[in-house]
Amino acid sequence: MHADSLYASTCRYSLDFAALAGDIHADVTIIGGGMTGVSAALELAEQGYRVVLLEAEQLAWGASGRSGGQIIAGAGENGASLLKLLGQADARKAFQLSLEGIELIRQRVERYQIPCDLQSGQLEVAAHASHVDHLRRSVELQQQTFDYPVQLLDAGQTAAKTGSLVYHAAAWDPNGGHLHPMNYTLGLAQAAVAAGAQVYEHSQVRKIHYGPKTLVKTDQGSVSSDFLVVAGNAYLDKLVPDIERYMMPVGSYICATVPLPDSLQPTVIPSNAAVFDTRNLFSYYRKDGDGRLLWGGRVGLTNKPPKNLPGIMQKRIAATFPQLGNIGFEKSWSGNVAVTRYRTPHFGKLASNVFFAHGYSGHGVVMAGMGGACIARAIQGQAEQFRLLERFPVMPLPSRGILHSAALAAAMIWFRLRDAVG
Repeated sequence: MHADSLYASTCRYSLDFAALAGDIHADVTIIGGGMTGVSAALELAEQGYRVVLLEAEQLAWGASGRSGGQIIAGAGENGASLLKLLGQADARKAFQLSLEGIELIRQRVERYQIPCDLQSGQLEVAAHASHVDHLRRSVELQQQTFDYPVQLLDAGQTAAKTGSLVYHAAAWDPNGGHLHPMNYTLGLAQAAVAAGAQVYEHSQVRKIHYGPKTLVKTDQGSVSSDFLVVAGNAYLDKLVPDIERYMMPVGSYICATVPLPDSLQPTVIPSNAAVFDTRNLFSYYRKDGDGRLLWGGRVGLTNKPPKNLPGIMQKRIAATFPQLGNIGFEKSWSGNVAVTRYRTPHFGKLASNVFFAHGYSGHGVVMAGMGGACIARAIQGQAEQFRLLERFPVMPLPSRGILHSAALAAAMIWFRLRDAVG
């Protein structure tokens, strides 16, 4: 079943699909029922393609139904790294692609009437005084190189937007925002099914055969098709080792408070923006449509959820909003985020007719939906945007196991020390 998250308990859809049984044929097979997969399925089905989507668990079971739901401009962790990795011309195109992705979300929510509590406004806040210069440079880069009207706020303006006095500055983006990620993903899936896509849940792919026609096999059936899209992200489970080594599943954790009392609502994020801070092990938070505070972040040295997760999160919340020091939690949950070496997504082909996408590194709400659309367009012969995404540089990461766990633990300790001293 879905994670015991707030999203699952406030889901507005009751979609339920049978497991694949038997051997069928399609124009396109899609592995993965998250934002990437359902976005591609929707685009293709609306153009008349016979689409079969296979999900190992339930739709939106992974990051697409567990994430912070933040809508953030940019195709990578920050504009400066994107500029260094791609050069100015391609970096500008990539940034513009992310803006198209934000607009695509708004268009789809309106067109398909998806009840996902879509809100505008996003803030990156300086957790230490030493972070203000970095934030200023980031804002100037977005303004001057990407022609993007993000604004630098001082401490007083930041307090007015967040309701907290602990931050030194902020980058304010009225074009960003947040949404209920599970409802959004399931809304896209419902639209894809209405357009003719076939969806099968509890249908984990066990084997892929490549060739002029691809063949994927599950425990009870198979699908042959002209094209294949691999969109399992952090939950591929060793299905495609050739691409899995380029991303690392990293655990992230979220707690949802009870709905805040009416007296406290105006004191916590009065702008109703999505917020994340500048720490290496950053926190991210927002209010949902019912006035709960959703607070997330990295908390441990391994991918195992800590036993005292609510206590850790309550301490962080109280440090930011002292008036919430005794607030109770309604839900807490965890999930994996796929992170790449350069914190940019990884797109490509395993064969001329096999596409893949993963490693969104915290930008999945925008880039997964846009990435799925770009793959669908490439299958239709409009490949310019996908070729741009393919140019994002990647490097393999250490193999998972003891050395991987030791390296991750060392990195977490280092980041904690860096965060402590600013």
